[in-house]
Amino acid sequence: MKKIVLLVCMALFSEGAMAFEAGQLSLDTPNVLKKGEGSFGIRHRFFGKADDYEKFLGTDDGGNMHFSLKYAVMDNLLIGLEHTRDQSAYGFNVEYAKDFIEYGSAGIRLNTFTLDDFNFDSRQQSYFMNATYQTPNYLDHIRFTSNIGYDGYYKHNTLGLGIDINMKNNISWLTFTENMSLLAEYYPQIDKVDGISGKKDTYAFGFKFQTFAHHFEIMLSNSTNMDARTMALGTDNNDLHFGFNINRKF
Repeated sequence: MKKIVLLVCMALFSEGAMAFEAGQLSLDTPNVLKKGEGSFGIRHRFFGKADDYEKFLGTDDGGNMHFSLKYAVMDNLLIGLEHTRDQSAYGFNVEYAKDFIEYGSAGIRLNTFTLDDFNFDSRQQSYFMNATYQTPNYLDHIRFTSNIGYDGYYKHNTLGLGIDINMKNNISWLTFTENMSLLAEYYPQIDKVDGISGKKDTYAFGFKFQTFAHHFEIMLSNSTNMDARTMALGTDNNDLHFGFNINRKF
């Protein structure tokens, strides 16, 4: 196990990768990798409340984890594998995206997945189709992202909206990053699922530190979910939870 962790760390932090595309916290974004390129991502959301000081800001209560690996089999066409701790979910996805330069980027992503649902004796299978759009970087500092999807498991439509307020790093002592961003996301429940959807909409906000081939993100969210499909299901309270993402292009 230690050898596996070491190999992953070497892959994440080795030099020589090309520049990384703009991403969000939990939303899907158009991924315009070229043939032979790929990316690896880790997402973590702590279960504890961020204001629980006795449990180190909620981090002592464990958390939800998500791993993803993507590879471009040809320009702009990706295949990927992912795993989420919650419901022991495994997924295989195919996505295609295109950069329209002055008009932004758009893409479509199909994720087929299997998970453990306590309501059933055996693992369940379904799919999630998600259309993505990301605007150009207006005024060199503001980028918007939208997701419109259909969840085949709960049979409902989903919507996610995001904003990225970004700037070059002009802080001399903050030497580990080239660009910084303030990120925010909101998931209005446009199509609720009886008995499943939460009473409140979910949201997330945080900071992104971007290097040549890495994204490091720290955030707060009122949900411990980590992708556009599950975030769109809402939550029953507004308790905030700490989280972080690490993304690496290779």
